[in-house]
Amino acid sequence: MRSNISIRWLGYSLVLTWLLLACGPKKRTISGGNETRISGTAKHMVMDQVARQQLHYTTFSGRAKSNLTINEKDRYDVTANVRIVHDEAIWISVTALMGVEVARVLITPDSIKVINRLTSEYVSEPFAYLRHFTGSGLDFKVLEQLLMGSVIDEIMGDDLEVWQGATGYTLQRQANDLQYVVRVGADYQNEYTSIAVPARGQHLEAYYADHGIAAGNSFPNQLEISIATPQLTLQSAMKYSKVVYNEKIELPFTVPSRYTEVQ
Repeated sequence: MRSNISIRWLGYSLVLTWLLLACGPKKRTISGGNETRISGTAKHMVMDQVARQQLHYTTFSGRAKSNLTINEKDRYDVTANVRIVHDEAIWISVTALMGVEVARVLITPDSIKVINRLTSEYVSEPFAYLRHFTGSGLDFKVLEQLLMGSVIDEIMGDDLEVWQGATGYTLQRQANDLQYVVRVGADYQNEYTSIAVPARGQHLEAYYADHGIAAGNSFPNQLEISIATPQLTLQSAMKYSKVVYNEKIELPFTVPSRYTEVQ
């Protein structure tokens, strides 16, 4: 782990990966009111219905408006073009005013690479770099599912607890030092996901709304995805204006020779 990567650079990489939002003043509570724990056949019925809502795609391409707040004071408004090759790569280009690209990211199961065009710098790190800020509960598959609004696979264990409320269901599971919570509506669409590591003071949250249908898939057009850690807090909100599935996409990523690697 490189110790001298600045908070400024961390902010760039996180806005590009869309996964950091903080437990700040915008934090909301997802509640189904009085809930009753269910088990047996009823529990497995809920699990089956949730599984049926999972996305099935080979590629994804979307465009979203977003804002990012770092440590509850520094705010950035950007537009992002997001492209995903299922199980292989996440590519994001971030533009500011007048459509000028300010940063680009490429994430694979093994690595994260970020270009900062404002400073002519770049970062190249193993994927484990992100876990320093998000905890051990994050791998490439979890990140992809969080970005797409799917219920993460890690919550679907035999020890899963399911609680039924007036407007949906709450799924809870403890796995080692990780606490998972997912809230789905009566239509079994993901409304909220939480991954917490209390021992390390880390908490990632994601809120989803405005689900629409594209190519047979239900996708949340509004997302808030978040993180709070001892090092920093970030808060992001995004709204998609266009999503496309299963079309051929390109993931261009070339670092200009004059750029300096942040070390």
